[in-house]
Amino acid sequence: EPMMSATARKITINGRFLSQVMVGVQRVAIEVTRAMDRWLDHPDYAALRGRIDILAPRNARDYPLANIPVRKVGVLTGYAWEQIELPFYAGRSLLVNLCLLGPIVKRHQLILAHDATVRAMPSNFSPQFRAAYNFLVPLLLRNSDRVVTISEFSRKEIQKYYGIDTSQVPVCYEGADHITAIPADNTILDRLGLKGRPFLLGVGINSRNKNIENAVAAFLKSGLTDTLFVLTGHKELRVFDYAPDTTHANVRMAGYVSDAELRALYENALALVFPSRYEGFGLPPIEAMQCGCPVIVSDQGALVEIGGDAVRVCGMDDIDDLAAAIRSIHDDPALRARMKAASLTRAKTFTWEKMARGLLDLCIDTQKRRTG
Repeated sequence: EPMMSATARKITINGRFLSQVMVGVQRVAIEVTRAMDRWLDHPDYAALRGRIDILAPRNARDYPLANIPVRKVGVLTGYAWEQIELPFYAGRSLLVNLCLLGPIVKRHQLILAHDATVRAMPSNFSPQFRAAYNFLVPLLLRNSDRVVTISEFSRKEIQKYYGIDTSQVPVCYEGADHITAIPADNTILDRLGLKGRPFLLGVGINSRNKNIENAVAAFLKSGLTDTLFVLTGHKELRVFDYAPDTTHANVRMAGYVSDAELRALYENALALVFPSRYEGFGLPPIEAMQCGCPVIVSDQGALVEIGGDAVRVCGMDDIDDLAAAIRSIHDDPALRARMKAASLTRAKTFTWEKMARGLLDLCIDTQKRRTG
């Protein structure tokens, strides 16, 4: 049972994510800290109450939690705040970094390393972003007390690209149950003219690794003139330098959508088409599965690992295979029903509660090792 000694040091969470645009890793940080906060009401973790806080820069969003206070500290923002002010304010506590980056001068740290995308797919990122990550990440992975990752695939990638021994790197799978925690906002179906029309869904157009151009090519090749392809996501060109061509009468650009709108899209789509080139985990497929939406993924390692037997797997660059998968799901209601049932069953195993508990136990264990 997780227990803490009375002399245990504090745990501080790096709250820089509260000042950033919420994309993949920030989403994970938000959801897992919410779940950690709920665990502090559980008897197993009562000893951690009053010992965990979040330190954030002055420009951070407000983030009220029941048990974990957010303290806004310092005068800087961005990388400068994280590298210079955060380690000073964190003092001797165990610093938990949920978005991979942390201060390189601090030794007592836990790093959640999501993937090795910056090394595996450098053309995805702007030169400044690459330079920062290529300098900071190897130092952090080598010098931290604990590195944790989000899939067996990512564990192998971290070893491959950063050369660290990952035999002591545990896996804490992400959750996706945030998507069913809020009611669906079906007004988006009217807004995009989807009422009564079959449509497929593509999520995350803002990154080259999402392989949206092949998804669109396969959709057009499938010849489903009665069907629309809805693409969500906004282009964050400061980080990503990529904008695919998606001009076609049957392709609808939805832009940024809220969780409630996204839930409505997942629940009404024929399938999520997600032939991504690189993922550490792949949140959209699991979100879709939570909503009972059939999912088509590429044969990329993490997506095959996470999707299990609930997804249809296609070759990453096999447009014919992808078009055939789209057609078969479109044409076969019984197949859709089977995929929906398998998705709902599989998705139940991925919860933020489970991830948060795993991380809390690792924090406690890391503290014990250090003091023991």
